[in-house]
Amino acid sequence: MPKPRLCLVLPHVVLGGGETAMMEIAEGLRHDVALEVCALDNAPTGGAPTLREELAERFGAVTLVRKRWELRPRLRAADVVLWYGVINSVPAALSALAARPASIRVVHTDRAVDGPGFARRWRRVIDAVVCVSPAAARRVPGAVFIPNTCSLDRLQGERGQFFAAEPGRRTLGWAGRLVPQKNVAWLIEHLEELGCNLLLQALDTPLLAAAELASLAERRGLSARVRFLPPGRDLGTLLRSVDALIVASRHEGFPMVVVEAGMLGVPVVATRVGALPELFAGEILFVDGAGGVPEPGSLRRALAAAGPAWGKRLHAKVARLCDSQEVVGAYRELIDRVCRARRDHAA
Repeated sequence: MPKPRLCLVLPHVVLGGGETAMMEIAEGLRHDVALEVCALDNAPTGGAPTLREELAERFGAVTLVRKRWELRPRLRAADVVLWYGVINSVPAALSALAARPASIRVVHTDRAVDGPGFARRWRRVIDAVVCVSPAAARRVPGAVFIPNTCSLDRLQGERGQFFAAEPGRRTLGWAGRLVPQKNVAWLIEHLEELGCNLLLQALDTPLLAAAELASLAERRGLSARVRFLPPGRDLGTLLRSVDALIVASRHEGFPMVVVEAGMLGVPVVATRVGALPELFAGEILFVDGAGGVPEPGSLRRALAAAGPAWGKRLHAKVARLCDSQEVVGAYRELIDRVCRARRDHAA
């Protein structure tokens, strides 16, 4: 029996946690499917680093879609389409096909579950929904929970010394997109109150945003306490150079950086967002807060308690829950199921 033809559609060419997870899953699936990777490349990136080079390295010939109609022949040739993001291009292209392939939507953030009305509008072209948060999966009839996984290739960097050694002063690490919901400016504004250093790495955000934060640190006399690593896909240097990773976000789904920190046994301090309280209740040091921001005293205490035992505990849970073979196997079973159902529907 021939391999099913799988088309993975990325909603843009900007690097983020969802993109990191889906590329790793696609790599794991490519032995069992005839894989095609498409990425919508029809929106300005604002100067952010993009996925184009990494996509070419991982998958060879990748289709960069400039016009929505260019998706149709790619989807028509597939047996199943794996896609994510609250964008109309993919479901609209699917609905325009006389005989469409099976369709699996992946939801990476709780806020994208309905987005608003998105799932209701396109339910006729969605055969299955995967949520990376179990709480989100419970809100979508028939959805399945499959956690994110990560690539160990992104964790190769060596430990660095970025701050002068001072007794009692620890270093927090942060990585992600420099957007307001992540509360990075809040971390800098409260850094002296927290009594720590802050090492940051933006994955996919224009350097202007980092420059603005560096300017904020300078105005507060904290230039020696705040360091920025260059944007990039490799988080190994950051994670090996900190005492704990901080997730201070107002909302999240299942932050990829927590999986990556767990793989290296780095303790995580976090607000109670997304899937984290349910999946890692005993493995993450959670921070009290209100109004979408942490409480400084609670964060300071959590950082002080974040020792190697917490990192080992998180590593054991992540290695079990987010194992690449297990995650890819769950996608493989779902793909087989929706393909069979679609064939039976067409018969």
